[in-house]
Amino acid sequence: MSESENKIVKNYLNSVKQKLPEWLKWKEEELKNVLDDLEAQLYGEARSISGAEELTDEDIKEAIVRMGAPESIARLYKNRGKPKFYLTQEIFDFYLRTMFFFFGVIIFINIIVAAFQFLFRVWWEVLGSMFSGIWIGCLVAAIVITIVFVYFSMEGFLPEDFGVIPQRLAMIFPFTFSEEYMADTRAYTKQHIEEARMLGKEKLVAAKARVEERMAESKVLREERRAEAKLLRKQKLEEAKTLRKQKSEEAKQKRLFKKSQPVTIGELIFGTSAGIIFGLLLIIQPFSVSGLMLPAFLEWLKLFGFLVFVSGLIDLIRLVIGVSNYTGQQVFLIIGAIYNLSYIPVFLLLLNQPEIFPISLFSGGNILSIPLDPSNITYIVYFWVIIVIIIGIIGGMIGKFVKVGKYSKLKAY
Repeated sequence: MSESENKIVKNYLNSVKQKLPEWLKWKEEELKNVLDDLEAQLYGEARSISGAEELTDEDIKEAIVRMGAPESIARLYKNRGKPKFYLTQEIFDFYLRTMFFFFGVIIFINIIVAAFQFLFRVWWEVLGSMFSGIWIGCLVAAIVITIVFVYFSMEGFLPEDFGVIPQRLAMIFPFTFSEEYMADTRAYTKQHIEEARMLGKEKLVAAKARVEERMAESKVLREERRAEAKLLRKQKLEEAKTLRKQKSEEAKQKRLFKKSQPVTIGELIFGTSAGIIFGLLLIIQPFSVSGLMLPAFLEWLKLFGFLVFVSGLIDLIRLVIGVSNYTGQQVFLIIGAIYNLSYIPVFLLLLNQPEIFPISLFSGGNILSIPLDPSNITYIVYFWVIIVIIIGIIGGMIGKFVKVGKYSKLKAY
């Protein structure tokens, strides 16, 4: 075997290894067996194509085409577990236990901190600070843990891939998680790997049957029609090129289809994080300093922060149900669009009370009232501010309804 052929095989196996899920990469022996088995199948297919002649680069490349792209091979090992919401059923209990464990840690830390603060602060301030810390900490932990376990489910992880951690958590939170269950998941993993290997071998058997059929026909005419055999070989290469182009076009169409998704996971993660964090900041108001802002303006900020926080929760629900749940996304997009109307009276409330806005922090004075003279600069500024806010809110609503229409087209497609 030439050096170039060996390089082609190694590059293909490295590409497959990179695409394989992380849980399989953690198991070195099983990973080595999978790659060795794949390499043996690849050379066996190449020898069938060459017809017992010396292997060439074209034979190796043709065998790789028939084996399939690295992504299609890796996908066989990612399809573990039964879907449950956006997680798999097998990892769902482990996800709940992990969340309960971190909730317990957060509560414990806040209680310890509060116990020390009782020595220096009044008890109702300490309790308020403790409950606020527990609420924010648990909310952030729930978001982070959910995102991490969604990734684990997409990569095909099972509880037994994490060693003794699930068993230790099962001792702390003992519900439907036992040593027998762990043994079942380990057996399921071995069975799944074996099924993936058998599926790959079945594909090769079918390909070999087609190759042997063509070789049987060519052997009958090989001595008499040598030129015909070369032509047939050339036709095979052309078919392989056509097949590669077809697969490339299909992959391109799939990428375009994914790009046409009206909503992305990154967009929902940003909307959830920004809405919840910014809303909580406006509600808790760690920036409030006595004398700088009027109590009426601080109350308005809390109301506005509550609306932003609820918007973040709506995006969180959309993130949990997944961007592929077209009907669910349509429902919550419509709810979000209608919910946007609630911002209009809040901003009108502020514009009707200009005296509470802390303009003095920037200009040195407050606007006590809006003059009714259309030529007055204050009237013009407030008029256009109202127009811009309303246009922005209505534009956001229209954008959401446009996405609803795009989801309807995707469902029909």
